[in-house]
Amino acid sequence: MKMYEFVQRSNVRFRSLRRIAEPAFEPVSVSDAKEHLRIDASFTDDDTYLQTLIEAGRVWVETASSRTLIRSRWQAKMDMFPAKDIELPMPPIMSDEVVVTYIPSDRPEYVDVPFTDFRTDRDSVPQIIRPQWNGTWPTARGAENDVTIKYWAGYGTASSSVPAAARHVILMLVGHWYNTREAVLPGGMNQVPMAIEQLMGTINWGQYR
Repeated sequence: MKMYEFVQRSNVRFRSLRRIAEPAFEPVSVSDAKEHLRIDASFTDDDTYLQTLIEAGRVWVETASSRTLIRSRWQAKMDMFPAKDIELPMPPIMSDEVVVTYIPSDRPEYVDVPFTDFRTDRDSVPQIIRPQWNGTWPTARGAENDVTIKYWAGYGTASSSVPAAARHVILMLVGHWYNTREAVLPGGMNQVPMAIEQLMGTINWGQYR
């Protein structure tokens, strides 16, 4: 679970953003990593270590690109509603319903914003939720974390749904970390290979970053 405190997005300042449901699997498998590293399939001593590197690589790619690779659920919190648009971080947003709750000024518990009161612009990059035409967001109490937004994001529920560039970056990171197990090698600093940065340039969100 990763926390992103005070994430600035457009006219919204989130108090927190965190993943509340992890992916059911990784974009690449241990078998994929072994093939990339040219490790014999019968050698299983490092399988757990490779799985850890794969997860770390996926998180690295997601953090660097501000994308969600495999279906995950996110929760964003803010103190009050903005005037109009709310961008949903870590896209692409999946087709599931976006759930918005808030604490109004006249009662102490969270209540739902009816899904008919707002719409999801899935053509925007990243996706946006906004009130219906001529509508407004309700008035929240305004204390910390009074507005909560939950949504599912990711390219899909299969590794084949993930862009090839993202999957290859993960494999390259796994290879780099597997063969270089310390942060610094004697005689100098090892940076992330340039090829990885070039591939990441094809999957970043551009202006969204």
